[in-house]
Amino acid sequence: MERPCRNCLFNSIEREQIEKNIREYIESLSPDEKAGERLYNERLKICFECPNCIDGLCRICGCFVRSRAAKDRSYCPDITKRW
Repeated sequence: MERPCRNCLFNSIEREQIEKNIREYIESLSPDEKAGERLYNERLKICFECPNCIDGLCRICGCFVRSRAAKDRSYCPDITKRW
C-alpha cells in the first residue's frame, strides 16, 4: 500500500488546526528548550527563503519549520547547514 505524500495528507486537514497545533507545541516547550525570539525569527527567515521549504514544510525532513526553529538545540537538516 502506498503512503500519501505529506502535502497531500495535510491538504485534507484544516489549515487552522495545523496552525493551532504548531502554536500549542511551541508554547509547551520549556524555557530551557525554547530558542529566543531573535534566534527563532532569524531561523524562520532563513527557512522561508530556502528552496527546500514549501508552505512551511521542510522537503528534507518533513518537519514544520516553525516547530524546528523554536527549539534551541535544533538545526537545519540540510547537508550544508543553513543554521
